[in-house]
Amino acid sequence: MEGKDFLKKVPLFSGLSEEDLDRLITISREKFYPKDSVIFHREEAGNFFFLICSGRVKVIIETEDGKEAILSILYPTEFFGEMSLLDGEPRSASIVALEDTRVLIIQRDEFLNLLSKHPEMSLKILKTLSLRLRKANKQIETLMFFDAPGRIARILLDIVLDKGVKTEKGIAVDLDFTRQELGSLIGVSRETATRVLKNFEEEGIITVEKNHIIVHNLEKLKKRIY
Repeated sequence: MEGKDFLKKVPLFSGLSEEDLDRLITISREKFYPKDSVIFHREEAGNFFFLICSGRVKVIIETEDGKEAILSILYPTEFFGEMSLLDGEPRSASIVALEDTRVLIIQRDEFLNLLSKHPEMSLKILKTLSLRLRKANKQIETLMFFDAPGRIARILLDIVLDKGVKTEKGIAVDLDFTRQELGSLIGVSRETATRVLKNFEEEGIITVEKNHIIVHNLEKLKKRIY
């Protein structure tokens, strides 16, 4: 079971007292999901709230012929499953583990009771939902109006702004998803995603290394969006 030191790092729970954190631990249970396992399917009843302790998950919508669109990728300290708990509707998307993933799970009644005692948590959830909606709007705009290079440039820029680390070579970002996942995230094939990244390399905008990308020219990357 994750301890209080971890829970204190979770923005959603940052305002809770030591006593409240102890209570949170008692009403939570830990569960492990191997890589590629489905945590829940779209349209399932939503009875649990999930907090990511380690690993990564993807939020997807699947078509009848087996194709999938990735809506988002979530990381440790992020949460999912809250929408169904709040509105009582079925799950709006499926969640799949991108790698071995551990989560804390809170049952619906316990979660709602926690919110009733700590209204500030509701405001934090609303803020997160608002940010996700803005991100979804941006993703829709990208899919509607940008070509493949523009779509990839935009997602790389988002990753740079969110998780980029300055180095002597440039701004490094972890490449923690495959070309196939990158393509699915922006609505292009794996082959197209690979070709565009190669073109960006040839133009001196980026260097693709084994586990990360180095962005050498941020201004050039921005110009490829439009």
